[in-house]
Amino acid sequence: MKHSPPLFARATPARILWRSSLACILAMSACSAEQPSTLFTALSPDETGVSFANNLYYTEAYNPYTYRNFYNGGGVALGDINNDGLIDIYFAGNLGPNKLYLNKGNLQFEDITEQAGVACEGVWTSGVSFVDLNGDGLLDIYACKAGKPGGPNRHNELFINQGDLTFSEQSKDYGLDITGLSIQAAFFDYDLDGDLDCYLLNNSLRSVGGFDMQEGLRDQYDPEGNKLLENRNGKFVDVTQQAGIYSSSIGYGLGITLADFDQDGYPDIFLSNDFFEKDYLYFNNQDGTFSERSDSSFYSLSMGSMGADACDLDNDLLSEIFVTEMLPRSLDRKKTKAVYEEWDKYKLSVSKGYHHQFSRNVLHKNYNGAQFAELGRLAGVESTDWSWSALMQDYDGDGLRDIFVSNGIRSDLLDKDYLNYMANEVQVRAMMAEDEEVLKKLIEIMPSSPVPNAIFKNEGELRFSYKTPEWGLAAPTFSNGSAYGDLDNDGDLDLVVNNVDQPATIYRNNSSREDAHSISVALEYQGQNTKAIGAKVLLYAGALKSLFEYYPAKGFQSCSAVPVFFGLGREEQVDSLFVIWPNGEVSARRGLAAGQQYTIRYAEGTEAGRPALRQPQAAVLTPTAPPVIFEHEEVSLNLFGRERMLLSMPGGKGPVLRTADVNGDGKADFFAGGGKNQPSRLYLAMDGGFEEALVFEQARRSEVTDARFFDSDQDGDLDLYVAHGGKAFSIYAPELHDILYLNDGQGHFTPAPEAFPFPYPLSTGAAAVADLNNDGRLDVAVGEAMKVNTYGLPGKCLIWLNQGGNRFALAEGPPQEEMGMITAMACGDWDNNGWADILLAGEYMPLTVLYNEQGTFRRESLKDTDGLWNTAETVDLDGDGDMDVVLGNLGENNFFGEGLTVFVADFDHNGTIEQLACRAAPEGHFPVHDIDELYKQMPVLRKKYRTYEGFSKAPLEALIPGEDLAQAGRLYLKERRSVVLWNEAGQFRLEPLPRTAQYSSVHAILAEDIDQDGITDLLLGGNDYRYKPQFGRQDASRGCFCKGQRTAEGVRFPKCINLEIDGQVRTIARIGSNKIVVGINNGKIQWYEMD
Repeated sequence: MKHSPPLFARATPARILWRSSLACILAMSACSAEQPSTLFTALSPDETGVSFANNLYYTEAYNPYTYRNFYNGGGVALGDINNDGLIDIYFAGNLGPNKLYLNKGNLQFEDITEQAGVACEGVWTSGVSFVDLNGDGLLDIYACKAGKPGGPNRHNELFINQGDLTFSEQSKDYGLDITGLSIQAAFFDYDLDGDLDCYLLNNSLRSVGGFDMQEGLRDQYDPEGNKLLENRNGKFVDVTQQAGIYSSSIGYGLGITLADFDQDGYPDIFLSNDFFEKDYLYFNNQDGTFSERSDSSFYSLSMGSMGADACDLDNDLLSEIFVTEMLPRSLDRKKTKAVYEEWDKYKLSVSKGYHHQFSRNVLHKNYNGAQFAELGRLAGVESTDWSWSALMQDYDGDGLRDIFVSNGIRSDLLDKDYLNYMANEVQVRAMMAEDEEVLKKLIEIMPSSPVPNAIFKNEGELRFSYKTPEWGLAAPTFSNGSAYGDLDNDGDLDLVVNNVDQPATIYRNNSSREDAHSISVALEYQGQNTKAIGAKVLLYAGALKSLFEYYPAKGFQSCSAVPVFFGLGREEQVDSLFVIWPNGEVSARRGLAAGQQYTIRYAEGTEAGRPALRQPQAAVLTPTAPPVIFEHEEVSLNLFGRERMLLSMPGGKGPVLRTADVNGDGKADFFAGGGKNQPSRLYLAMDGGFEEALVFEQARRSEVTDARFFDSDQDGDLDLYVAHGGKAFSIYAPELHDILYLNDGQGHFTPAPEAFPFPYPLSTGAAAVADLNNDGRLDVAVGEAMKVNTYGLPGKCLIWLNQGGNRFALAEGPPQEEMGMITAMACGDWDNNGWADILLAGEYMPLTVLYNEQGTFRRESLKDTDGLWNTAETVDLDGDGDMDVVLGNLGENNFFGEGLTVFVADFDHNGTIEQLACRAAPEGHFPVHDIDELYKQMPVLRKKYRTYEGFSKAPLEALIPGEDLAQAGRLYLKERRSVVLWNEAGQFRLEPLPRTAQYSSVHAILAEDIDQDGITDLLLGGNDYRYKPQFGRQDASRGCFCKGQRTAEGVRFPKCINLEIDGQVRTIARIGSNKIVVGINNGKIQWYEMD
């Protein structure tokens, strides 16, 4: 029978120790003249008694060339092995013994390895875990073995705690004496039967180089692959294949991460895989099986995924995933260490089922339990160097979880100068002739540079700041496994790190601020799962809400300690705390004081009901059956093969969708623009649906980049101007001519090729319509995307004045000057002088207004707005009678950052324009391009620098002659955010859209009162998949609904809601009273109804 628990749990030795330790520390700090200046202090072996060092030595037979994981290092496990309230430490040794240290209090430790019998001497240990496997309340140890095959005790070992600081090896009795290249084991109750099962992460013995990029390899069972082991009455049984778990020879996994990602009550599994295999996300089907759904859940993955962790980073009660990789943080190290796929190899990999993988850390924001958005670049955590462990916890106690990353590789296997040396057969043969131990010699000349571990402070809204020096982690190391726990019971989390060829590091946390309160919760569950692995703890304290899912195996080859920890910031009391036990039952506590540790026991009772972890989101748009099917076709090109300096491929603007009543029946019809070699189509509204009325065959070969309905000839019906552009044509191609189609009033259109006498083929980026000379006729402004179809050369704005009789003439004056690479235009009387002005936006150009002064135009650019602008929408957002502008830009989730400068010229004088993108520094401008690509594009540069190291330090000023650089065009990226330009008495005020709207590039905007509350809302769509793999796709948008709200400061858009629209959105249009049509680049248009 259930009964109500006491308000506070009984005092335990841990709580008494917590309070006494905390009192001691406070007293000492009051008497101390100086406080630590950093959040963490690295304690020396002399201070702690922890002298363990994972020292590696190589031989000709045993080294990084004969064993690929030689430098992967060892893990570390934290846990209280004798239940004295103090966290103990177990280190994994590779070529030396493992070490177990007993915590004696006050951060003093005693080596009890020999007494405990857990050294695993003479065998390579990789991952280690503390886990109570037999349900006696004492933590046991599971050690994973790897290294060269053969030898005694080569199998994984299970040490059962005897309760007297000794352990008995019993892996065979439990069925866990598995031999292979084991990396780590995670124990959890996947079938919710009350005992702990095991996921064992194994690597294949096969060489990575032995695989071609083939389809179906992951479906081929390998007995040495990963294993899911079900606990059946204390014996572990292999259920891998029947459970739907991949166990192939290509799953080079390095990290296991557990969480209930979809909040259905059952644990799910995320696996990070190194090398070419994609990461796996297994959703628990609640019937003993799993479904792997990484393809549908993720849109970008890490290429060489290492360790990982999962937790709720933004306090929305859904767990995010952070995965480490090997991308260096500094630009010069990127040039010498980073390896990227070329476009064709990347596309082949995707086509063979290996998904979209990129060389960087990734942060997967959990959207809805089933889909994630990759936001590592937005968060500022995408590059930390050669990284291993990831641990997300609240290290500064402010209520937001931070990110720690362990870094370093003992010898840099990917150094490009070293790889160049290795590729020189003459040098290697000479070495082999002189020295029999050639592998040892090669390893000795391999570069070796320790780097600092990384730590990032969570600033909120998934914004992180790099705090490594300020928080005391600046010392360079070769770090691998790591774990967190409160080693000194002072109410904050310390870190323990296993290093290679250096003593292990204990970082003491020095938190003592008044705004860093905290609380800890120890859990005691039932049956064989005494430590409540898989429990969720939900906390409410003032405005803070936070969720923590307890799975101790995390990071890389490591296991972090109980109890569950929450930072509270300034909150001094927890209003309510709920424990959702693995079986779904709930225990609650209320009114808990900060600064204490509480123990909550399942046996003391549960209560009815369950707190809601996810609030259902009201639907904004509902998908509906398409009344007509139009699938846009984007031509497949690899422009990077001939223009290697491009950061992304220009184009990809379609489909262009435009709505209008073209036959005067009062119903909205629509035009769908085609890609190259795809004819555009006109659809007329018929009987509640649409009917294809016209196929524009005569312009089939052109690519539509914009279209505008307007009454060109003043006959009372709407004609159609169709703009053509793109990079898929020569500069003389007739396909680069825009066309005016005249309407006969019945929806029949005929081209009027003589209406616009274009002086040359034009790659049009945008068009706009307005009466620009106040003669009562509508004129057309045309923006050129690039000059002579060459990316980087600015185009003109051509103003065509309507002469009547279907004739247009070019206006004279400043608009025909070179303006920029125009991609978007909008017209409105911004200065209220009665004459229509023109706003221009484009790539690497500032927002530019052509103020119309009675038929002549004055050019004015908005300061520091140089962006990668895609679209513009004019609307009176605040209802003040003048027109504001919403503009879609690159967004903030990308590699580039503000401050990018692109130099444009024919630098090698071969008749081809190069675009050299650089970051500015006091020493000059440093190219962001991969060196090999720069050499291929401009072979003359090879004469300047013979090594990658030399090139990495060279600014552009040292590469290009001064006179060439002085004459080069310069483009800038100063503003990446999508924004609103508020028109305030003829002056524009720029305001960025909410952070959610900055997750990806915005290419489509619809400004309408979607929810019918009298205030204009915004529907945004975007993404851009045409970026070079080095920089990664723009793919984190699922469409946004930005609700307009009227406040004392005016209309604001405080929050954007995910619309779950996939793909590269290029148009959002409203048709009729409640239908929304969405144009997807290289995909079918999608139809929705407004709710």
